[in-house]
Amino acid sequence: GGAAAAPALLAAQSALAKKDNPGKPGAQKAKIDVPKPVTNLDLNGRRLVAVGDVHGDFAQAMKALELSKCMDSEGKWIGGTTVLVQVGDILDRGDNELAIMRKFQKLAREAKEAGGDVVVMNGNHEIMNVMGDFRYVTKGAFGECRRWVEKRRAREAEKLGEENVEPLPPVPDGVTPNSYYGLWARRDLFLPGGEMAVKMASNPTVLQVGDTVFAHAGITENHVDYGFQRLNNEVAAWMVGKNSQPPKHVLEEKGVVWTRDYGGAEGGNKSEAAACKRLTEALDATGAKRLIVGHTPQQKGINSGCGGKVWRSDTGMSRGIYGNTPQVIEIVNGRVRILSA
Repeated sequence: GGAAAAPALLAAQSALAKKDNPGKPGAQKAKIDVPKPVTNLDLNGRRLVAVGDVHGDFAQAMKALELSKCMDSEGKWIGGTTVLVQVGDILDRGDNELAIMRKFQKLAREAKEAGGDVVVMNGNHEIMNVMGDFRYVTKGAFGECRRWVEKRRAREAEKLGEENVEPLPPVPDGVTPNSYYGLWARRDLFLPGGEMAVKMASNPTVLQVGDTVFAHAGITENHVDYGFQRLNNEVAAWMVGKNSQPPKHVLEEKGVVWTRDYGGAEGGNKSEAAACKRLTEALDATGAKRLIVGHTPQQKGINSGCGGKVWRSDTGMSRGIYGNTPQVIEIVNGRVRILSA
């Protein structure tokens, strides 16, 4: 749901495709250092919370954060030393992606001051957007990007003078300005080297917090052997525009952001035995006890499989999916609980 392949968008895409360099980021931007995403965090007895896919739904994301007891009704961090992990897929299917990204960044700063941590992960929809796959971007989200870039440009013009700021490209015939500049802004922000791509480059794609591993869709022993830090670093290098391609592990059907093997019945799995065997091998190789994933929406809410070795955090809370009631996972001293509104 939420795909925006309307005629206006298709016309804008066609117009941009005909231009050699339609404001593609990187050309006029300063050289960017490749960040090294966090890959391992020590819990040291702290509380751990996992929030599933939020897909551009600001209101539902805020409900999940309040439910987690990490944020109060005024949007401030109250989680103390809690480690909060959002498992990816902030993007697509909803209208308020940038607002959600900003909120998590603000909470991360506040959490650090209190001895806590907030980590946002890359899901398949983050990867898709950096690849320029905007099939699931809503009309409202294109508008949010357009407004963001317009405000940024206005700030630059005020600081440097209008004549020193690169002019916006002219709108081709037969394309509405809103559609054209919405798509142009999306590309500017999310293609490799763009402002949002660079922000997301700091986010891990696989993460271990104490004895819990996080991946948007899943891991196998191959991913452990390849190295979580190496995988994260290579995704980061691609997102900032240094590497031309991401590692194959985020592109493959059975890769860390795509596999449905750990999605249970909702992932189309009649039997879990083979997946559980692969998961056990992977977890044994990391020394972890469990894996937390998102990716596959669970109609009946958060649940576990493989004897508690995999926990599925995606409740389809975004109104671009099912609009289900938010739930979050809480782990305290090794005990896993589901928090429900």
